[in-house]
Amino acid sequence: MIQNIKISTFVIKRSLKMFCILTGVAVITWSFSYTKHSSTLGRRLNGALGRRLSGSHLLSLDIADNHDIPIIFIITPTYYRLVQKAELTRMANTLRLVKQLHWIIVEDFEVINLKTQELFQSTGLSFTYFAQTKRNTTKNHIKGADQRNAALDLIMANHNPSIPAVIYFADDDNTYSLEIFEQMRYTKKLSMWPVGLSGGRTYETPIIKDGKVIKFLAWKSETRKFPIDMAGFALNAKVLWTYNPMRFSTDADSGMLETKLLEKCCAVEEIEPLADNCSKVLVWHTRTQKPQVRIFDNSLEV
Repeated sequence: MIQNIKISTFVIKRSLKMFCILTGVAVITWSFSYTKHSSTLGRRLNGALGRRLSGSHLLSLDIADNHDIPIIFIITPTYYRLVQKAELTRMANTLRLVKQLHWIIVEDFEVINLKTQELFQSTGLSFTYFAQTKRNTTKNHIKGADQRNAALDLIMANHNPSIPAVIYFADDDNTYSLEIFEQMRYTKKLSMWPVGLSGGRTYETPIIKDGKVIKFLAWKSETRKFPIDMAGFALNAKVLWTYNPMRFSTDADSGMLETKLLEKCCAVEEIEPLADNCSKVLVWHTRTQKPQVRIFDNSLEV
């Protein structure tokens, strides 16, 4: 009986040891897919940002196929999770149908993921992909601000403000109609439109009267000057230079990121309503359901 207990204990210990070894290998394999890499564009910038840049197809953000229409700069913070590749793939399939677009993706990590970079390279999109981890001084509840700010730094370091361009902060868990990109392209200063499934409502939207925004139907509209979701506005790139520094606050209260940014440059009277005077929903704040995974298999990349 004692011998059987000893054998069973040995088997359990050996099984646990093998499990730890296999788990360790899986984690190491995932970790080693991250690496530091500098592109030509990265070397043009000074400091840490230049050392973290990778994946750009362009020596300059201004090189594009057609300068007859403004460039759209899409800024997307991202981070590793099981659905990351799926959501980025869905978004890439939309963006690849938009002309004159440069996609800036910022990984919330110390270094980029080479597998994710391969995904971007396979899309044929003009893109820049680099890493910017959340800063220690940034409040815990604020997500994506440091990554968006790093992307704005990139634009200011590489874009010629005399070339027409607009900036759109597009998260990778949203759904976008192609129509909204063509409308936002001609933003003079600040344009807005409704966002579906946002703020605990079926939609949030500016309210229009005689072609002008007079108020908002949105969460906490009484305490926010610009109560709009990140997916519901675009800025002409010139505001970065005109109202420098145009950066997201890293110590704002919850839900105040958008309004704190826009208050630096714009008045409500300057809003340009899009989507047929804000009568159509062309962007949805969808979120992929977190997978209920019970068995992890590292044989295939998800």
